[in-house]
Amino acid sequence: MRMFTQVYPQKLSGLSSRALKVFFLLCFFGALMACDGAKTAVTEEFAILPYSQDQLVSEFAQQGRREGRIALIHSLTGQRSTLYSSNSSNDLKLRPAIWGDFNCDEPDQFSPQGFDLTQRPSGRWQLLVVNHSLSETVEMFELQKNADGDWQLIWRGCVVMPTQHSFNDVKALSDSFVLKRTPSVQAALARWLKNILRRDTAMQWRWRLRDGFQLIAISDNE
Repeated sequence: MRMFTQVYPQKLSGLSSRALKVFFLLCFFGALMACDGAKTAVTEEFAILPYSQDQLVSEFAQQGRREGRIALIHSLTGQRSTLYSSNSSNDLKLRPAIWGDFNCDEPDQFSPQGFDLTQRPSGRWQLLVVNHSLSETVEMFELQKNADGDWQLIWRGCVVMPTQHSFNDVKALSDSFVLKRTPSVQAALARWLKNILRRDTAMQWRWRLRDGFQLIAISDNE
């Protein structure tokens, strides 16, 4: 009996701590996604609307269960209403692009992740949205109020991302934008898992209309 109690802890200590971390991470991640999918949409990003306490949020699509959308959370009631989805937007997809690449069409599928709400030099409010759908794109919207004084999002154009990379965040600049990876809740867990298994390299790309995408930063610490 004494021999068993001495050998058994040694067997446990011989197990890879890295493997145990991966196992518990996968269990936690699976439970998190199951609970989230059962109750609410996966909120990826939020911003306070100008001159308001209402919030703008992006909700990631869940395959076979929920269409992705940009939603408005009303501060007084807490209720959510859809500002944009591929189902509730322009069904005929005939709206011309005036921002971004002129050969980029309005998406048939919409699964938004990170976004950035800023004012263009003209004073118009612009929302840039990372869209994971049939093709990886940055969708460009104008945020404005309609005749009834309600907020609305109007699709103004898009840009197709570099195909060899995956991004989850976008940052607007005065005449361009930057794509990068940043840790959301799910992305942070995925990044931790990658760091356990191997070192990953993060990149940042800048897009401008006159010269397209250019690599501007590489980091092993992202």
